[in-house]
Amino acid sequence: MFDWGFTLVLVTNGLLIGLMYSLIALGFVLVYKATDAINFAQGEFVMLAGFLVAGLIVLAGAPFWVGAIAAIAGMVAFGFGLERVVLRPLIGRPIIAVIMATIGLAAVLRGVGPLIFGAETRALSLPISDEPIVLGPISLPPVQLVGAALSLAFLAGFGWFFLKSRMGVAMRAVADNQQVAMAMGIHVERYFAIAWGLAGIVSALGGIAWGALLGVRW
Repeated sequence: MFDWGFTLVLVTNGLLIGLMYSLIALGFVLVYKATDAINFAQGEFVMLAGFLVAGLIVLAGAPFWVGAIAAIAGMVAFGFGLERVVLRPLIGRPIIAVIMATIGLAAVLRGVGPLIFGAETRALSLPISDEPIVLGPISLPPVQLVGAALSLAFLAGFGWFFLKSRMGVAMRAVADNQQVAMAMGIHVERYFAIAWGLAGIVSALGGIAWGALLGVRW
């Protein structure tokens, strides 16, 4: 006999988890839209952000909001620094050069993360209730609802950004052809930096959401 209640639970949980994954995937989209390259270190960005938040809250004893804001600022600074030091010299070069640079960066972060923060799992608690929200046969963890809401908000915001804003259109032009964009007067380096900074923001949010759900570990 078909169990509609169990099916509804599976579908709901799948939607919520999928939306939380999309928060991480936004980092891929932002970099791709601006550089036409895929950031293979996006997962490691999320890991690093989770470690920063957990370190500030669990180890340093900072309040949650202080730790979250500091982690977001740290990831933006990391994105700007990465673009300036590693990726800016690759502007105008074949896209494969940027892709290989992100693959190398992912390997470095996978090694440095446990070396600095340790290999154990660190718990990360959001300032919300742990009691699930029960709607009939469905039990919804609040952390999943928060992650899904963040994902929907940022998906809508970035969709508008790339389609309607002047900056978003310029970033798409840079991704389409960097040399032509430079010839048209677009400051390619600036839009590269903005893209990596925005990727740092969504990485921090993803690290917070997934860290609260599963704990933070390398």
